[in-house]
Amino acid sequence: MGHTSLRTLAVVAFVLLAGCSGFGPGGDAASPTTSPAPTQTPATTETPGSTTSSDAEPGEPSYPEGWSAAGVENATVALDTHYRAALTGPSTTVRYRSRQVDTGDGPANETTLDMAYETETGRLYASIRGRDDHREVFLQDGTFSQWSVRNETLVGQSNAEFYRVAQSIDRRVLLSQLLLYELEHERTVERNGTTAFVYDVTGVHDNTVSNTYGAGTNGSGTVVVAADGRILELETTVTYTGGTLRYRYEHTRLGETAVETPGWVREG
Repeated sequence: MGHTSLRTLAVVAFVLLAGCSGFGPGGDAASPTTSPAPTQTPATTETPGSTTSSDAEPGEPSYPEGWSAAGVENATVALDTHYRAALTGPSTTVRYRSRQVDTGDGPANETTLDMAYETETGRLYASIRGRDDHREVFLQDGTFSQWSVRNETLVGQSNAEFYRVAQSIDRRVLLSQLLLYELEHERTVERNGTTAFVYDVTGVHDNTVSNTYGAGTNGSGTVVVAADGRILELETTVTYTGGTLRYRYEHTRLGETAVETPGWVREG
């Protein structure tokens, strides 16, 4: 997919996602975690396994599938490559923050995700906090439970498959980020014992629009992608006509993450 197509998709994605908070309570788009059953969430990644691009020129790095020296070549492919790597394991801790930084005297508009999952056991926990709600979700032995922190109530329970839930929590956030930035490969480093590509954010694509903050006008920061395609870290600042937001997304504690059973499950 070329950059023209990416820009067209970026318009659609950002109208839906409204400042990249679409996964969490308070976002303008429906949260995947509030659908009747996570098994209904589309997922194109069913068989874990990492891949790398076979189109690299001699002497050039072998970028993950969906990526190149110029950044994201195909956002859908890059996203699926990320999940293939993540679902291969090991366990990981995922954190995301979206925070408005130019609020004046008003409160900051902030959305957060804290998630941990064990690929070996199929256990997953996530805390999702937005402007209007705070929910926790937990998956164990194929049972997916949702808890309203504000109301201290179990609001949903269903059967679900681990790989579908693991993708549904942050998929739309990551897609919106991959469609947003103009990138340039700046250097290659070692991260978590593997090769990783560090990209500089040089701007945002034309026609990037959030229906909360307006048109995107500028961006800066870095994106770090492992050789297997896992997005290890994203730390950026984006200016829209209606505000400036700071984003951070990261995978940490690879192979060292343990999913604890929430108290509301133990006491339920």
